[in-house]
Amino acid sequence: MTHDDTPKQGDRFRTVFLEAAVPLLSFGGTVTGILLWGMGLRFGIQYAAIGCVLGSCILAYLAWIRQKKDIVSLTTPLYAVIFFAVPTDYLAGIVLQLLFAASLTILLVRLKFRFGGVRESGRAAGNDLEEPLNSYCGTVREHMAGVSTETAHHAAVAFARFARGEYREAARVAEAAMAEPEYATPWPLLVTAFSIVREQGLLLEDSPDQPDRFIDFSAPDAGLLAKSLPPEGNYADRFGVSLDNALLLLYAVAWNASTKDRPLLLAGQGFALKLFAP
Repeated sequence: MTHDDTPKQGDRFRTVFLEAAVPLLSFGGTVTGILLWGMGLRFGIQYAAIGCVLGSCILAYLAWIRQKKDIVSLTTPLYAVIFFAVPTDYLAGIVLQLLFAASLTILLVRLKFRFGGVRESGRAAGNDLEEPLNSYCGTVREHMAGVSTETAHHAAVAFARFARGEYREAARVAEAAMAEPEYATPWPLLVTAFSIVREQGLLLEDSPDQPDRFIDFSAPDAGLLAKSLPPEGNYADRFGVSLDNALLLLYAVAWNASTKDRPLLLAGQGFALKLFAP
């Protein structure tokens, strides 16, 4: 077992434990209440619903830690409080609790099979990224190994600033990246990407018309670009596509070479995915 495998296995064990706890607590509380009543101990049967309440809280947590959120599962604690806060007759309370426990179990199965796996803690997993972004990051990783963590960090920050509409700040970070001593990179493609982000960030900040001449990728770069380059004479489309490609390249480089920036990149994944649109 490697060091990187340990947190992943711990996450799986904890998830399995919590998934098993949902039906066990939900049905267990009610069954315990029935047994205590059968032994002659009389109390408000609504207190036996504590298992349902706890089970609903665990289910909501399991829904929250998934990449795709299930709104129904997230709101089950609210319904548990509404259903079981008021005293009720023994038979009606037992029936309601059993039905609620069965519903939680059904929702758990639905959550497990329709809303994907949980996000692993510690080192981010590659499948945290959706397609086609995940595949593109894999392509860049295969052909651009060796980018320094410092350069990758600048790439992550420049992308994040641009995604938030902070164009001048993104341009400043791109310029700072190219000025760093560590920037002695064998990747002219990365130099072009930073240059495009710098140039277009300043242009967007000042809101001028599109220039007739601008920094662009060349035909030999096409193999590592996320989007196909329009014909050279199509300046309007090529201007926008060059920026999309530059931002996606910075994202992929940062994802592969700067693990510490992955939470920042995951937060901007939605913006990155929109860049793939034609």
